[in-house]
Amino acid sequence: MKLISPIDQLAEAEPLLEAGADELYGGFVPQEWQKRYSLLASINQRTFEGAQIRSFADLQEIVKRVHGRGKSFSLTLNAPFYSDEQMPLLLEYVDQTVAAGIDGIILADLGLLRLLRQRHPGLEYHASTLAHLGNSGSAAFYAAQGINRIVFPRHLTVAEMAEIVGKLPQLRFDAFMLVGNCPNTEGLCTFHHSSPDKIWPCEIPYRIKPLESPGSPTLQAAIDRQASWSRTNRRHGCGLCAIPALLRAGIYGVKLVGRGAPAAQKTMNVSLVREFIRLAAEETDLSRYCRQARAAHAHRFAAACSSNVCYFPEYCPDE
Repeated sequence: MKLISPIDQLAEAEPLLEAGADELYGGFVPQEWQKRYSLLASINQRTFEGAQIRSFADLQEIVKRVHGRGKSFSLTLNAPFYSDEQMPLLLEYVDQTVAAGIDGIILADLGLLRLLRQRHPGLEYHASTLAHLGNSGSAAFYAAQGINRIVFPRHLTVAEMAEIVGKLPQLRFDAFMLVGNCPNTEGLCTFHHSSPDKIWPCEIPYRIKPLESPGSPTLQAAIDRQASWSRTNRRHGCGLCAIPALLRAGIYGVKLVGRGAPAAQKTMNVSLVREFIRLAAEETDLSRYCRQARAAHAHRFAAACSSNVCYFPEYCPDE
């Protein structure tokens, strides 16, 4: 199983690779995009400078160092869609990054995928969670358009992932793990994530009031779950307990969240997940493995596990 980490700075490359990352991914905003669109649209779903590689020269050097370790780098270009006006600039931008040696592109826009597949057939194309591919039919459709690899949406269970993997053996599948979990379905979320304080809409408490009272038990359960969200910290998202099941399900890679996070936290997350991938391959006592995972979560975040922020709540002890 591959371990995939975000990167935002050249200085992070060596520590992340040394900690055990097999692949790195990150975003870079070209100057022309900054001049023309920075106030209107994000090129890669991050709206603050700290979540972007600083310069094209830094991107080139990151790719060089990654390749020097026999690893790979994927460029994040995952806005849900781009306009016809933006396409010429995007294609020129991708041409430059391909010349720099990138190995893959993470995207969601089908139009962009079709154009790039013809233009750069040697790249590996990853369907972002923004593509919202939650069943085998949608995954097969993207595969027919040229996708090689799919990042599963956060809301799927391991069993649902395993079923899709089994039906599409020609594809590679990645699952998210550690930090940044969210109550909303990313591919359907239309909230703006542009707060200078980096407080996102899903972190702001609000109340749901049904139009008709009393509501159904299902609606009430959703209201109760939403009300509990503000009492937990989405940055404590985990999922370590599920690694043995992900291995059995045939997941190709576990992808860590954290573009824009401090470098030390990224490195710590890589080391932690690398250790538990090793343990999952060696430990035959799953109960003992889960106890170790929960203890590691408590040590890493100084907080108890919670199904609100667990990536795989079916393995969470409070469920």
